[in-house]
Amino acid sequence: MTADARQHPAPPAAGSLRRLLAFLDYDGTATTRECNEVVLQALVGDAWRPFEDEVRAGRLSHAECFARQIGLVEAPRAELLGAMVAAAEPAPGLAEFLAALHAGGARAVLVSAGFREVIETVWRRHDLPAVELAASELDGSGPGGAGPLGGPPYRVAYSPRLGDCPRCGPASCKAAVLRHLRRPDDVVWVFGDGASDLCPAREADLVFARGHLAGLCAAEGLPWRPLDFAAARTALREAAA
Repeated sequence: MTADARQHPAPPAAGSLRRLLAFLDYDGTATTRECNEVVLQALVGDAWRPFEDEVRAGRLSHAECFARQIGLVEAPRAELLGAMVAAAEPAPGLAEFLAALHAGGARAVLVSAGFREVIETVWRRHDLPAVELAASELDGSGPGGAGPLGGPPYRVAYSPRLGDCPRCGPASCKAAVLRHLRRPDDVVWVFGDGASDLCPAREADLVFARGHLAGLCAAEGLPWRPLDFAAARTALREAAA
């Protein structure tokens, strides 16, 4: 085998991964950085940070945290969403990994508190392979933005596919989507970086993690590997064998 073949393995055979469900987070997982944090810092300064402290102290759910942070934003809708799109860069190896999933007949779903409009724009801009998407909507009641959903003040309308959870908040737990999609005998791989990914990680066969999620997986003894889409693509070959 040549060095190039080791670095770029051939895609799995068609249909060989049909029982694999890849469950992906968006912000900080499918992207190289936490785009929401980058944009919040630019638009509201450090005002978003105390809510993160409340989450770490267990006094605030992740869903309520993000909702309050978005509630601080006074920028027009187009500026806010445009900044989130501009901040996004797909993680290295993501496109190739998704293509390998499709080639092997696996399913991929991206579940995020991020905004559907942003994620769909990023996917089109970078011509990424299609994934099933469960994401939030940015709902504004004011006149300060283009489109029917308006501008500030904003609220986060989470996907109705999410479930209730003390950790994540009401109607905002990702694990509900996993349970709905998982078929008998499916193998589930979860990809994430944050505490909001812990609930689906607890129900996964394998987790690819970094950041806060990696520490939580290690603490709970969950089977996990460092988040690396090139390595995950190689793992697909092992799974298909």
